[in-house]
Amino acid sequence: MRRLAGWGVFVHSADAGTLPPLYAATSPDAKGGLLYGPDGFGQFTGGPTELTIYRSARSEADAARLWQLSERLTGAAFGTA
Repeated sequence: MRRLAGWGVFVHSADAGTLPPLYAATSPDAKGGLLYGPDGFGQFTGGPTELTIYRSARSEADAARLWQLSERLTGAAFGTA
């Protein structure tokens, strides 16, 4: 793989990039409802760690709008029996 000069602190391999989501999906130590990502500088690289969920991702109003839009665009009604 060709590395970009000077970018080592901001990028890593695709294999390394899959570690945080794999950890979140498969580790018995991962907790539901939390965010996992890289633990390196600026959260660009590094091993899996628990991160603070971004303020914008904690908005219940935004979540409701996204849910409604998803249902409208897919034609599926999620969470209804």
